[in-house]
Amino acid sequence: MSSEAEKKEALLKGANATLMVSLSVVIVWLYVYNLVVHKMNPVLGFFKILDGINDLVLGMVTVVIIGVGIVFVFTLTNLFTQTITNLYSVRLLEDLFRDHLFKKQYKSFFKGLLTFNELPKPDSPFPRYTSSALLVFAYHYLISWFYLVVFSECLWFAAWSAGVYLDLYPSTMGIVPIFAIAVPFTARLMAYFDYPYADDYAAFIPGILFVVVLLLAFVAYMGGPFQYFVQDIYNRSEPGFFKEGALFWKFLKDGLMIAFYPVFGEVVFFYLQYMKLKKGEDLD
Repeated sequence: MSSEAEKKEALLKGANATLMVSLSVVIVWLYVYNLVVHKMNPVLGFFKILDGINDLVLGMVTVVIIGVGIVFVFTLTNLFTQTITNLYSVRLLEDLFRDHLFKKQYKSFFKGLLTFNELPKPDSPFPRYTSSALLVFAYHYLISWFYLVVFSECLWFAAWSAGVYLDLYPSTMGIVPIFAIAVPFTARLMAYFDYPYADDYAAFIPGILFVVVLLLAFVAYMGGPFQYFVQDIYNRSEPGFFKEGALFWKFLKDGLMIAFYPVFGEVVFFYLQYMKLKKGEDLD
């Protein structure tokens, strides 16, 4: 026991010394900062140290909020990507919700989401309940809309950054959402065909979203001369061709069908799996 107490006392002594040195570094740095940057006299600079600590705390809070937002966006897009490339995602999501979330096992539920690709593979990709299949189809449709809107913004931002003006008309409005939905749906197709580099391709999607969303947020915060894709197509008009708002509504109408493509892909996938199961073949 004495050795344990001595070890704890030594650890506390080292921690206390480190804490004192850390506080001293902060105080000295703020004092020198006031003298050099704000050009205060030594007495005023000393009493203004508390103001500097307040600025440090507020600055750190701002950085932490931005950091939490970045982690949230990256985690969400990474989870979406994992569910796209995992052919058992329907059953895995059902198991997570029914076996953990509905039983209020929140820690296990969120841990499963964060380590989705590491979850044990179930014996079947089919959900246990019909309601689960409907919910997962709705999930894929919502994800499709998310990617359709966000990647449309990404394409728009990329074109704007390169100085390319997209002269859109109602007859060509479907091009942007089709390209937007093709990016994530390609990852799903790769998974369907057991393409060996499906995970490598999908790993780029969160990175693309992370960078572009961060840039868009920065542009919005700085008030830069930039119009978002949805905003631009809502405001754009061409006398004699289409009126204001026509492009926006055409985008939504096209999106209703285009966002359903991945859902239809799931239907085809389940049909093929059903036929394999009926013939007695291995589902892997």
